[in-house]
Amino acid sequence: MSWSVVERKVAGVTNRLNDWELQSLEREFVEITKRVSRISSAARSIRGVLFLDLAYALAKHRDWLQTNVFTTILVEFLQMDHGVPRNEAQLIVHDMIEAAIALGLTKGRAICCDDREFLTWAYVCAAEASDECALETELGLGTAVLQKLREGIKAIERVEGNIFVPEYDAMLASIILELAQETKKTPWALDYHRLKYAILSAGGDAAQPFILDQSLPIILDAIVAVGQGHSTALSERPALADLLVRASVLQEESPNGRRKKIGHVLSDLGGRLTGHKVALEVFRDRVDGKFFNLNSRWQLSIIRRSKNITFDCLVKTATEASNKLSPEVLEAIVHKMLEIDASSVTGELVKTILSSAQMAWHKAAIIRALRAGFPSPDLLEAVASELTSTASPGVRLAAGSLLDAWTD
Repeated sequence: MSWSVVERKVAGVTNRLNDWELQSLEREFVEITKRVSRISSAARSIRGVLFLDLAYALAKHRDWLQTNVFTTILVEFLQMDHGVPRNEAQLIVHDMIEAAIALGLTKGRAICCDDREFLTWAYVCAAEASDECALETELGLGTAVLQKLREGIKAIERVEGNIFVPEYDAMLASIILELAQETKKTPWALDYHRLKYAILSAGGDAAQPFILDQSLPIILDAIVAVGQGHSTALSERPALADLLVRASVLQEESPNGRRKKIGHVLSDLGGRLTGHKVALEVFRDRVDGKFFNLNSRWQLSIIRRSKNITFDCLVKTATEASNKLSPEVLEAIVHKMLEIDASSVTGELVKTILSSAQMAWHKAAIIRALRAGFPSPDLLEAVASELTSTASPGVRLAAGSLLDAWTD
């Protein structure tokens, strides 16, 4: 487990569990592992990593603690990633889940709570992850299990031994095929599922009318409308608006510190849920004046998903408007330029883009994006000049890291 994953898991545990819940789980863990000689005799750091993984998994999956497949996968996680024998892993997982339920970490739910729903939710989450660290953090169930989710059917065909609980392989294969058909018909179909599970987590059984197949597209369109500046788009549906706020999809808007809420704005999650639809249907391939008024999640989605944005348009945006964009969006623009025509990303062009960026974090983002390119002599010179001329530690770190990667 990399240090970045550890940091994300620590942040996830502290964000999802209050001090009392965390301390209660830790006491239970200590008592439970006293009965497991392999764990009780292990070094303190090893026990600490195991507890972190368990606490993160329980907090992240608090809506699924009573689902059989979650229990089974968590046992597999302890076996594969921590080397805990199966019978001892079963004891630890069973008792920790019971302790979490007794603490009230889970909300009992009668709808969408079976094994198939959990596997669907897990695969939808895995499909959204951008890299291996994000994948491991997203579900917190170990690299082996998560890699199988992401690779999908190919991994199912290659499975050996007891990897990923064979009795659930056929169910997972069926889910992947079904989601593939949905996505073929509607490219942002997975976002309907993400929205559904966010609403369920916030509303429980009472959210049933909002997660119907005919309801989700209407709700997603309403969220898009909010993102386009129509903050009162849900004013006539206060119950839905309140549910979306509790689901962290929307945030209440209260300008100038007023107590009275006058509308809503998108949260980061709301931007991610609607970015695909916005990129392919609403704004498509346009990077014009309106682009700079969009939230950064939409900007990222448009840059990454649009197929007809020209190289020249990206160059113009990077050189003339870099300081209007977040570093993440600027990094995506340079990465897209390399994807379209890497040979045209010359050292001279990179110098021009870097000189147009006034802020250090923009320069660092540009340099990070170049890792996807080819280390030609003029690009090496352009990056090396930043390493020697800048006073920013962040820019020097990015430049040094890139030069190390290119010259190894």
